[in-house]
Amino acid sequence: MSVSFDKIDGPWPVRPVSEPPRNGNGANGAAGTDFARDLRVASALPSPPPEVSAEVQGAARAAARLHELGRELRFEQGDDGRLRVELRDHDGNVLRQVPTAEIFDFAEGKVTT
Repeated sequence: MSVSFDKIDGPWPVRPVSEPPRNGNGANGAAGTDFARDLRVASALPSPPPEVSAEVQGAARAAARLHELGRELRFEQGDDGRLRVELRDHDGNVLRQVPTAEIFDFAEGKVTT
């Protein structure tokens, strides 16, 4: 699996940005941050169910295996709005277009050719 980004030519033009507002509850008074509040908020966020975490780990293992084989899956939205999946080598050459149904079979652990 891969994600592509457009080329970034450089940091220009660079504009100054204003300082973000401070909440005034941190160690440095008006210049500080309320870390205790931020930690409470982050701790209150729900974690994914174990089965979702297991599926994400499985997908990461599959992506790593493809990488070892010199391959990657590229997911793109076509001009018609439909999902297009391509198997590519690391040079970006398209080896074949993969039907969406085959991706779902692969995700379920079914062997495809």
